[in-house]
Amino acid sequence: MASDQTEEYDECRLFVDGLGSAEETVERLLGSQNYQRVDQSLRVTDGVWAAVRKNKSMPRDAGPDLIAGTPSFLTWPVTVEVFRDEGVDDAAMLAAVRKVVADLRELRGEVVVSADFEDEL
Repeated sequence: MASDQTEEYDECRLFVDGLGSAEETVERLLGSQNYQRVDQSLRVTDGVWAAVRKNKSMPRDAGPDLIAGTPSFLTWPVTVEVFRDEGVDDAAMLAAVRKVVADLRELRGEVVVSADFEDEL
């Protein structure tokens, strides 16, 4: 593996609140004209993709005790998985994730990043 592409940067999960459902979040991102829909994903940059989904981190039958002991962002309605094609270097992945986070916040969404490289954002 090349030194400019390490496993730590292969993927990233964003937890999102305040933008509605996953479908509404996709439409808002597409409305910014910074993204292109390709199949089930959004093209962020060359070789970097975002998959916007309903958050399924919490079990449907989660009781109040489980929910109370869980960080609130895990219950937010939307996740965005950012991932890259083979050959996209770490710097490009980092820049793409920064872009997605900035765009979601510009749309007035709350965002929590879960990634091995989150301290670099």
